[in-house]
Amino acid sequence: MKSILKTCTALTMVATLGGQTMAQEMLQALGPGEGEVSIVAWAGYIERGETDKAFDWVTKFEADTGCKVSVKTAATSDEMVALMNEGGFDLVTASGDASLRLVAGKRVQPINTALIPSWSSIDERLQNAPWHTVDGVHYGTPYVWGANVLMYNTEVFGDTPPDSWNVVFEETTLPDGKSNKGRVQAYDGPIYVADAALYLMSPSPNWASRTPMS
Repeated sequence: MKSILKTCTALTMVATLGGQTMAQEMLQALGPGEGEVSIVAWAGYIERGETDKAFDWVTKFEADTGCKVSVKTAATSDEMVALMNEGGFDLVTASGDASLRLVAGKRVQPINTALIPSWSSIDERLQNAPWHTVDGVHYGTPYVWGANVLMYNTEVFGDTPPDSWNVVFEETTLPDGKSNKGRVQAYDGPIYVADAALYLMSPSPNWASRTPMS
């Protein structure tokens, strides 16, 4: 199997105190640490070597700060929202399909970007992104670029890899002479609708002839 990539972002959001469903005031200054932090995260985002033994930045953080880190790994955005609704977490690495649900549900509090020393180094296109900024108020900060991966079977494509996502969203004949209909697997989550939307909205001379697979 081989792959071509498409990028996306994730962000870190600060939970409301005690999971209370009420608006929280933005911090104006950093107080003393509590000695521990509890995080809901995607696998590999807050790494202690569980996913890959070659990567462990949590252990050094704990040694340097004295702050104990506990991480609850979530497999989907829906699971992240459910966990945040239960309460008991300080941070969540929410993707764009979960972040505004958390804001609307008052499960996260505004953040003061002036308290983030590296804020000015964040790409300006992401600083005020609509998936974590509401009415000019920030509820999260971009954390990491991720990738949506398009994997293809070399037995089907041979030495000619796909050069477009049309092999996923449009019925077409693949290099092995067979249709792709019924042979495509997609991410099982609402956010995947965004991938199709981005593909269908992209400029193309063949826009009028595009027929998505049923």
